[in-house]
Amino acid sequence: MKFFLISDNTDAMIGMRLAGIEAKRVTSRDEAEKAFKKALSAEDIGILLITAGVAELCPETVKKLKQGNRPLLVTIPDGDGNGRNRDSITEYIRDAIGIKI
Repeated sequence: MKFFLISDNTDAMIGMRLAGIEAKRVTSRDEAEKAFKKALSAEDIGILLITAGVAELCPETVKKLKQGNRPLLVTIPDGDGNGRNRDSITEYIRDAIGIKI
């Protein structure tokens, strides 16, 4: 299983590419939706990373994917720090399994 990043931020995209993660930069909702479709059609993508800006562009798609079981969707802060939440992983686990840790 591979990671894939959909980003609206060049710095986040470059950082992930340096770590060996394939990434797609988008600048509009339409581009983001196309990138989601491409990522979902790839059977080998198990974890889909998106920046906070992309999550804001496509809230309905993000909600739908978080309710599914594949791929695992993780929202990360972008290069400017937007979307930074100290407890985001804890909240994600609580939402996913219903247990506060």
